[in-house]
Amino acid sequence: MDRRNFFRTTGLLVGTLAGSQFLVGCGSDDAGTTTAASAAPGAANLRNLVYMTPFQHIIAHADVYVAAHQGFFAAEGLLITPVGGTGTASSISQVAAKQAMFGKAASVITCPLIADQKTEVVTIGQKDQVSQYSVASLPDKPLTHPEQWQGKTIGVISKGGTTELQLDAMSVAAGLDPTKVKKVVTGADVGSLEFLRRGDVDGFITFIGTETSFKQKNIELHYLNTDEFAVLPGDSYLVTRETAEKEGEAITGFLRACRKAWEFMADPANGDKVLEAMGQFNEIEVSDKELAKAKVAGEVKVSTPKNGKFLSIDVAAWESAIDLMRKSGIIKDKSRPVTDFVNTSFVDAI
Repeated sequence: MDRRNFFRTTGLLVGTLAGSQFLVGCGSDDAGTTTAASAAPGAANLRNLVYMTPFQHIIAHADVYVAAHQGFFAAEGLLITPVGGTGTASSISQVAAKQAMFGKAASVITCPLIADQKTEVVTIGQKDQVSQYSVASLPDKPLTHPEQWQGKTIGVISKGGTTELQLDAMSVAAGLDPTKVKKVVTGADVGSLEFLRRGDVDGFITFIGTETSFKQKNIELHYLNTDEFAVLPGDSYLVTRETAEKEGEAITGFLRACRKAWEFMADPANGDKVLEAMGQFNEIEVSDKELAKAKVAGEVKVSTPKNGKFLSIDVAAWESAIDLMRKSGIIKDKSRPVTDFVNTSFVDAI
């Protein structure tokens, strides 16, 4: 299936980039590190570390921008340089190649790479506590169960990526054959709605940002969150295993600053400052202030754990997700423990 090609390609990227140059000013001996003096005036005493986003500079990654803007990283002795990625594979690849210390990816991407391709990365903090993704359908033809899209066409954000794998997992969790569902790429923006309106698809997977945009425009759709059938922990921070062993202080400082940023973002009174921080990296994302603030609220909602402590790792959810991925054929390995995929010690140390 396409997922095999995707993982083979990702593995190739990791192997290739590990021996290449990715010029973001990173040192070769210290994963994702630059000299702070060359990166920002007056920051000579701060350690500059690189964070590679999974996709561009968008509100989904705003905690890092807020942590920098509000001085939370500086308080930890850090100067974080965010670099906009071109896809989840780029984030993982650059971390594995030691060209960035921090990256971000969902469990459905990292777990197969760790289990079957022996990629030396590990999750150290879980951003999404609820799935970002839902299957959207017309209100008068709602899709409420995977059996309803057997033999039909569903739009996914990208071929072989997170959303296609999640859609397959939903079918498997319901005891259905995922190959009986036709998948086409409808993208990640509001234009995906046109595929549904034209009848090209019976439903499509959307994420919280686009869902918020639809609601702001009073576009009514039915949403079935992917967690309803397949709980697969979403975007989470990751580092290499070597970094986890050697850089405990830096990792804990990074996560502590990001948690403070989420707490800051959770207060609506800080809305303008959040948008100011985001705007330094992507002005278009905050050009519609009302929509941008709604997106921030949406991100806070999906990122708030039951215990109220942002970035907490739900180990039980990871264990069940790994079991489901094995059942779905997304993971071939049958024996590696959950501790090979996640390390909770840094979040616990905050």
